[in-house]
Amino acid sequence: MAEDTVSFTGKLRSIKFDTYDIRMAVGLCAFLSLVLWWIPVIGPAVAGYVAGRKTGSMTKGTLCSFAVGSVIVLIAWGLAKLILPAGGFPDVPASEAAANMSGLSSAVGMYLAAFFTDGTSSLALSQLGILIVFGLVGGMLSRQVRKETAELLATGAVEGAIRPTARSVELYSKHKTLGFQSYDDCIASQKVNVNDNPESYRSEPPSGASRRSSGSSTVHTVTTTVSPSSTSADEEEDESPFSDILDKSERKKGPY
Repeated sequence: MAEDTVSFTGKLRSIKFDTYDIRMAVGLCAFLSLVLWWIPVIGPAVAGYVAGRKTGSMTKGTLCSFAVGSVIVLIAWGLAKLILPAGGFPDVPASEAAANMSGLSSAVGMYLAAFFTDGTSSLALSQLGILIVFGLVGGMLSRQVRKETAELLATGAVEGAIRPTARSVELYSKHKTLGFQSYDDCIASQKVNVNDNPESYRSEPPSGASRRSSGSSTVHTVTTTVSPSSTSADEEEDESPFSDILDKSERKKGPY
């Protein structure tokens, strides 16, 4: 017996249901309806809404709740015909007939009386209507969630406000030309290395290096001016008449 229970439990756990599953929706609707039907308005509303959300469709949610609710109401009517006549049903209201009975029959009768309009022997079809309406609402909201999820995936939005797709991306998806060049050409031009074009590439030394080079050239100029054995390239090319006089004065002084 224990092994049979374990195997049955394992089979139940092995059953896999999809996110939107009509079989699971029918089961949930039937279970919640049987458990919560005695609560006016709220019980059928919860059962219908859960069933609608599980179906994932407004049409499926409506049909599922209608089918399950109709079957449950018919079963309740049949059981009432068998059990409640002992308390005087249908000549007296279902609730009074259940109160006239005793023991387990009275408890079952009180449960069946929840399917009837209070103080009458007529079925409470308004409860069935609430179940169907909330099945429609649950399916509608489920469908809306699916559409919103598809929109988020399409736009790539993860956090923050949803932004519409850029017009350039829409045009590119339609194989349109963007401005003077296509989108692919723009991407290719961004990957071009500036070093591949030597004419447009200029190597400029840093500001510190340029200052140091200027200082060294100044010292070199002064050194070559006072040096007795060397002349700069600028002085050799200079044809000023004073250059000969300076050379003679330097030769008269002799070496240091």
